[in-house]
Amino acid sequence: MTVPMESVLDYYELEAELKKLDAVATPSEAHGILCGQLSGGQAMDTLGWFPGYLDNIGHKHEPRESDREWFFMLHKLTLDELVGDQFNFMPLLPDDEDPLDERLGSLAEWCSGFLAGFGTSANVRTAEEFNQETLDALKDIQHISQVDPVVEDEEDEGEAAYFEVLEYVRMAALMIFTEFALKQEERVPPNVTIH
Repeated sequence: MTVPMESVLDYYELEAELKKLDAVATPSEAHGILCGQLSGGQAMDTLGWFPGYLDNIGHKHEPRESDREWFFMLHKLTLDELVGDQFNFMPLLPDDEDPLDERLGSLAEWCSGFLAGFGTSANVRTAEEFNQETLDALKDIQHISQVDPVVEDEEDEGEAAYFEVLEYVRMAALMIFTEFALKQEERVPPNVTIH
């Protein structure tokens, strides 16, 4: 299956794929779950990650082969962004033209999904193995996951604050991924074949 990257790493494309599975998770939450699994090391496995992912997104319909291929492509491209040296990784969220409260709510859902995916990872360390910076980042992501998305004022200050928080979440996720997934003995090469 040859699908352009922009047709996979897209909030609305993921939304359409989740509808096919009648999944409970929102697109941002589903992407957060995948990123959390990858960051914990569980989903670095090229074959065994998918059943756990389906359980985490609350699918009601079994995926067809074309759906499976699409999600495997999502897995590969997300992993490529996380391991890349260009820092291109970005949480999948609604477009910047969408209302601020919707984007803020989606960012909270992404953070919630990230924590869920990370928490179910088979390779999560014991508390003693967390450095303070990682602990702080996880706590901050937890706080952001509980943010009230109601926005009183959508002026420039609200937009600027949103992008500042989004940038923090993006960098925190990259740091956690580096700390937990890339420091494992078995590293995944950038040109990994998913299936």
